[in-house]
Amino acid sequence: MKKIVFFALFIVVFCTVWLCGCTGTAPQKSGTTGSQGSQQVATVVTTAPAGISAATTSARRVIIDEQINLWSGEQTTYQKYAFEDFGYRYLYPNDAFSISVNSDKPVNVLVIDKDDEIKFPSIEPEWNTVLERDQWDYSPVVPVFSQSNVLRKDMTFRILDKSSYFIIIDPRFASDQAGWRSSRHDEVHVDVKVTKL
Repeated sequence: MKKIVFFALFIVVFCTVWLCGCTGTAPQKSGTTGSQGSQQVATVVTTAPAGISAATTSARRVIIDEQINLWSGEQTTYQKYAFEDFGYRYLYPNDAFSISVNSDKPVNVLVIDKDDEIKFPSIEPEWNTVLERDQWDYSPVVPVFSQSNVLRKDMTFRILDKSSYFIIIDPRFASDQAGWRSSRHDEVHVDVKVTKL
């Protein structure tokens, strides 16, 4: 009799599990970065067919999130970020990024390709209100993206041509339009955050 009750109970439990499907959810973790608060990254894991490795795709990926301190009025003082250092040897057409800058003094933000990166250290930008209102002209460097006198701004840019790219945070004119010809040198504090969209 005990065997029959045990067997019947086993069958009921087995059938219940089989009909309901054995499903459950794992607890989700919320990541935090630095003292900026919490940040969530959506990740989708795909199952690949046999013979092909599985890939992980991020909807948004923060690649740079830091505070930098630079000096204005110095000819060679600017911050350069190579996308290659963050796993992006090449950027491709339609790759999009957002740049968030929060600075205590105005800085220029540029995105340039590998050809212009070589020329950049020798360029002395000129104030030009003919091209655009309140815009520094870095000719012969032709930035893919450029914003002048940024204090606090969220900006987005999209790549048109495949190449290696660099982000430049240029504080050289933050204290005086005379740039490095000026005798004024101030410390510039900049929070930079770059996100792959």
